[in-house]
Amino acid sequence: MIIKKGETTINHQNYTKLTDHELIALSKSGDKKSKETLFTKYKGFLVNEANKLTKSCGIDFEDSFGSLTYLFLCAIDNFNLKGNFTGYMKKFILLKIKSDIGKRKAKMPYVPKEYPFYLRNLEEVMIVEEEIAHYE
Repeated sequence: MIIKKGETTINHQNYTKLTDHELIALSKSGDKKSKETLFTKYKGFLVNEANKLTKSCGIDFEDSFGSLTYLFLCAIDNFNLKGNFTGYMKKFILLKIKSDIGKRKAKMPYVPKEYPFYLRNLEEVMIVEEEIAHYE
């Protein structure tokens, strides 16, 4: 990778050789391929966590994987390039899951009855395919 005063020149074959910090720095400058590379690297972790949610909470795999992918992208955007990204990302996602899961149906009347728990995004909007009005 060649870096010149805010300018980055990189060959697409080199992405897999970059560190997480370099990929995140590129991502924050608008490089989409760097985010794809990070996602590919950590996809296994996201799949495992989605499977755990599916088994323990009864959430649909695709919904939980989509929510975790959203949280992963938020972790990339929020990482300040200090410390280890892997540890930061895992803690960010797992704490968000603990914060968002366990909301009881009684307290959240718009949660579909077949879903005992839900994930929400950082703007506190439910991530589901159905319209909330359908459940009011």
